Formats: sequence, C-alpha cells, structure tokens
Amino acid sequence: MEVINPMKFCPECNNLLYPREDKERKILLNACRTCNYTEAAENNCVYRNELRCISAPPVVLRDAYADPTLPRVKGFKCPICTHPKVAFFVANPMESLARTYACCNPSCGHNWRDEDENRG
Repeated sequence: MEVINPMKFCPECNNLLYPREDKERKILLNACRTCNYTEAAENNCVYRNELRCISAPPVVLRDAYADPTLPRVKGFKCPICTHPKVAFFVANPMESLARTYACCNPSCGHNWRDEDENRG
C-alpha cells in the first residue's frame, strides 16, 4: 500500500505548497503562495476536506479553578459554596461570548454561565 503525504513544503521558504492548475500545459502544480515557487505535482488527486460547524454544548473545565492564566472576578461568589474567588473564560466564542464562571474552591468546582439566573 502506497502512503501519500498530502502536505508538501516549499524548499525555498518552508511554507506550505498548495495545488494550482497550469491551464496552458494542463498539469497540476504544487505552488508556494509566498515566494511563487512551483513544481509539478506527483499525484493528480486533490483532496478537499470541508469542515462544518456542529453545535455542541460548551465544554466546561472541571479543574478551571487551578489554571493560573484564567482571570479572576472580584466581588463574585460561588452560588453553591459562597467561595469568594471565581475564575472566568469564554467557552465557545464562535457561538456566544457569554462568560463561563468556575469556582476557585477545589472541593466545589461549580461552573455556571453568564445567562444563568443563579449568579452569585
């Protein structure tokens, strides 16, 4: 079985080579979009991978409280354990900019969203 490596890189500038049609010679080329390097493609198959956005519930991190890079909110308390430190992040910015809050109490770990009515 032949293994085809679909990714090729420019020997001049190391950027990705993309398929391009040479209409005059009727051949497929691998071309660099940065330095205009071209080479004849070894294979005439071009694969297209279309990604579609699938709506899914936001992923809530159970241990978000331990992430030191997440900002903390002052004056907010966890609605479950009333712990005074709460971290926040945007779980899925492609769908909503609503904040997801995470209690910084390791034994609690409660998470809730901006649109929830039970904010502390």
